[in-house]
Amino acid sequence: MSKLKTSDRLFIIGGGPAGLSAGYFAKKCGLNVSIHEKSGAIGGNCRTIIDGGFRYDTGAHRLHDKIDRVTMEIKSLLGSDLKRVSAPSKIHFNSKMIDFPLRFPNIFFQLKSSLIVKIIIENIINRLKPKVDINSFKDFAYQKYGKTLSELFLISYTEKLWGENTEKLDPVISGGRFKHLDIRTLINSFINNSKNKPKHLEGEFYYPRLGFGSIFDSIGEYIGSENIHLNSSVQSINHEQNKVKSVVLENGNVIKVGNLISTMPINILAKALKPKPPNEILTFLESIRFRKIKLCILYLSINQFTENASIYFPDISCPFNRIYEPKNRSADMAPDGQTSIVIEIPMGKNNINVDIGDEQLYEEIVFYLQCKKLLKKETIIKYKMVEIPFAYPVILKDNGIKIKKSISYFSAFRNMDIVGRNATFEYLHTHDLFDRSEKLIKKIKIKLSP
Repeated sequence: MSKLKTSDRLFIIGGGPAGLSAGYFAKKCGLNVSIHEKSGAIGGNCRTIIDGGFRYDTGAHRLHDKIDRVTMEIKSLLGSDLKRVSAPSKIHFNSKMIDFPLRFPNIFFQLKSSLIVKIIIENIINRLKPKVDINSFKDFAYQKYGKTLSELFLISYTEKLWGENTEKLDPVISGGRFKHLDIRTLINSFINNSKNKPKHLEGEFYYPRLGFGSIFDSIGEYIGSENIHLNSSVQSINHEQNKVKSVVLENGNVIKVGNLISTMPINILAKALKPKPPNEILTFLESIRFRKIKLCILYLSINQFTENASIYFPDISCPFNRIYEPKNRSADMAPDGQTSIVIEIPMGKNNINVDIGDEQLYEEIVFYLQCKKLLKKETIIKYKMVEIPFAYPVILKDNGIKIKKSISYFSAFRNMDIVGRNATFEYLHTHDLFDRSEKLIKKIKIKLSP
């Protein structure tokens, strides 16, 4: 295969996980890369923030060993700094801790016997009756666990997280995490309680010693700082006859483009195109929403807050939905004798008013934690707030066909591809992003080769 010409430089919009993984595989297979990131740092929503001796991620990130070649690729980047971690998660329910993913023995000892019987009967009926079409997350949850178990643990949490009634949410938001969980596996976990837990019930994952962001910092070093342009926002993308001709940056510079990958949110991409997409596409994309969250980081003068990777809070009166403790992923994430917890707060509908001040939000969080006897205020050294504007795409069940039409429109461009959670409006994990980026780069390499 002939060597690619330097004029075949690949222009990538976005220096988050999708853009960096695409750039990584592109450079690995011999393509010239130019990444343009609008902010002053790479990593997007997968950054690790360093504050003195503390480190924390902008999300409860973990690397799940789902795709062997992706795991091996990241191992090759980080070497011994990529550690296998065993730290299970919990659901905080009625001031008790329930295993997550759900395990029957744990549920059995935490719930009333009348509820246990109801859960078993509902799930037996579910297994016997004919399956019906699943059109929403609520349908999915009810069919998978029965109404009682779903209402106890899944429905309220999901509505807090996404800011929508579960009858309106698409079942894909489960992200595959409940794929192997049903009443049979719950009962099997009861029978094999001590030594033979099914693999998917274990709280095991990979995590970098210095934070999840170090994966993308390593990728950035591999790509080279000379090929990554920070504070370089794209203002418009000029095209004609289904081909991108040039990109106009916010500083006025015009760059001719041979091949382009966009990882920017799909609605922002549509607005950047000149000429604009058809009105039907624009109207739909203007209506889609991304969930904004705030992170409240509490620095604590204690050695450990919990033994768990994450704690989920389905309680509708709780102002946040999840807490994770960086030190439980790696001891290097906090100084000796101290720790931090990262509290994830969905902002807007079905949760916290977006106009609330940081101090008031902090007081509400601490008040709840104290009431539940999870924290003593005097252990708090300080707090910080971090805003994540495009945390999750809100995927409604009626959006499927319209999203496919929109993706089809962008797919018609001969030299532009889109990849990433917000670019394709999908709920994707890190291993998914690496997998898709690698496949995309292979396709581009074939297209560019003589």
